[in-house]
Amino acid sequence: MTLPPEKRLKFFVYIIESPSQVDLYHRRYESDLLTQAVRLDGIPCVSRTAVSRNALEAALKIGVPDEMKAMPGLAPVIHLSAHGDDTGIQLTSNEIIPWGALGDLLRPINKALNGYLLVCMSCCRGWSGIQMAMVPEGHDLPFFAIVGNPGSPTWSDTAVAFASFYHLVAKGESVTTAANAMAVAAGTDRFLVEIAPNVQKGYLHFLQSVNIKDVLQELQQSAESVPKDERAKFTDAGGSEGVA
Repeated sequence: MTLPPEKRLKFFVYIIESPSQVDLYHRRYESDLLTQAVRLDGIPCVSRTAVSRNALEAALKIGVPDEMKAMPGLAPVIHLSAHGDDTGIQLTSNEIIPWGALGDLLRPINKALNGYLLVCMSCCRGWSGIQMAMVPEGHDLPFFAIVGNPGSPTWSDTAVAFASFYHLVAKGESVTTAANAMAVAAGTDRFLVEIAPNVQKGYLHFLQSVNIKDVLQELQQSAESVPKDERAKFTDAGGSEGVA
């Protein structure tokens, strides 16, 4: 059932893109396509290019709280665009980030959001990211839900699918309903959603139990743990590319 406007999730899409060197050469950027698509729905969208592990960590540890501060009251939906396989994702630098290591980077954000982080994996074998949630009972989870493809989606499939997904979530549909619809929109049954274990509440109701200001404060404290010289490299880039 579609939720009324006052109960719908208020969010922004935070894209972290790590294109391959071939993609860079041909100037193929998923963030350009996705930003234009979600703009039609009035969904705020910000993108970061993470060509190395240091840049990826900065995007998550520094960029997320920075953008939450710039868009008060909105929760981040993390959209990771990179090349991937069953073991993890590959960055522009050819560095491999195993699923377990990526989960470690996402875990503080999910914890700050009281366990309601939505992660969208736009990469080959993106659904393999469910491995991040395979932790012993009682350990913090890296996300509430993950959306991804177990195969190798094309550029057109991915663009249409995720544009449809964000459109429906913004209209108040559940994550599961939106994920099912995105597969239909792309003409494939290969886009799946997995809810992390031991989570009972619906994702779209999380704002009722989470104070975004408290989340921002916690994440800013985490960002302050990044050495000043490292933080300086990523906080004076002349603004972000995205649509508010």
